[in-house]
Amino acid sequence: MLLQQLFKKSASEPVSHPFQLKGIIVMYHHIGQVHASDPWHMCVDPEAFEQQLELFASAYQVKPLHTLLDDREENPEKPLIYLTFDDGYAEHYTTVFPLLERYRLPGTFFIPSGYLAGNPRQSRICWWEVVDHVFLDHDPIPDLKGILPGPDVFDEQARMSLLVTPQVNDDMFAYHAWHMRMKVNPNRQEKWAKALLKKCGHTTDILPAMLTEAQVREMAQSPYVTIGGHGFYHQILGLLPRRKQWKEIIENKKHLEELIGKPVEFFAYPDGHYNELTPALVKKAGFKLACTTAAELDDPSITVYEIPRLWARSWTAEELELLLERLFQQIQQA
Repeated sequence: MLLQQLFKKSASEPVSHPFQLKGIIVMYHHIGQVHASDPWHMCVDPEAFEQQLELFASAYQVKPLHTLLDDREENPEKPLIYLTFDDGYAEHYTTVFPLLERYRLPGTFFIPSGYLAGNPRQSRICWWEVVDHVFLDHDPIPDLKGILPGPDVFDEQARMSLLVTPQVNDDMFAYHAWHMRMKVNPNRQEKWAKALLKKCGHTTDILPAMLTEAQVREMAQSPYVTIGGHGFYHQILGLLPRRKQWKEIIENKKHLEELIGKPVEFFAYPDGHYNELTPALVKKAGFKLACTTAAELDDPSITVYEIPRLWARSWTAEELELLLERLFQQIQQA
């Protein structure tokens, strides 16, 4: 089975009608130098990030995400941009938040609230950050045999069973294989992540800091910040049964609303994955809009529960401007 088939959606009754996308939603994760290598392009250099904000402020109209639903402006004076930030890292408070206020740009922060630092309900560690640290910051990679059950991730048979591109070198193959094993085994993520850290002689102190509840409350008071949901424990919703999906979605919403004292109306699918059940559950929970990690900005089948986003990289302002010009042309021609 191809890896992509694990997350393929089945045909189902749509939860909303096709939606005309008038602007581009930009998706950020880390802002800062986190790993020696970055195959997922998860990190944007802080200097490049500020240059991008300067470009947005001068050449575009940056709007809050909620205006996607009620904006009737047919021909805006400037192209529309919407800024989003995933995963609830502490740098969103220390780096991003002050810059948004300085440039007076609105942004939406999608937060997996079960990982908030200091949260008494927090009982897990960010497994994806553990995998990234072990494979991207270690040279050579430690001997990890025996941690995962089944074929070893370095084994050629495992490579063939996963149908991973043979050109990928052994270290990068192992990195992707660990990510996949973690994704498809949500009940074992915590155990395996702790085993990885122990094998490398590390503690959770090496992982990126997460937002605190106090920081989220402070950010939520700003006119430039909207808080959105991202699953309670950032579980891969498309791999969960209906009951567990609902728990991830609704507990995240309730927790954030209790924390900030405001409705939380927007959602982003953790890791971008969902199945035929998920959009309806997100809608049932009271979310008005949901974002993916897909970049099909000109897809005519877009709905408000499958909003595509542009995955940001450390582009220069000039590179970003050229890219956006091309993407806006695609949207207009759709």
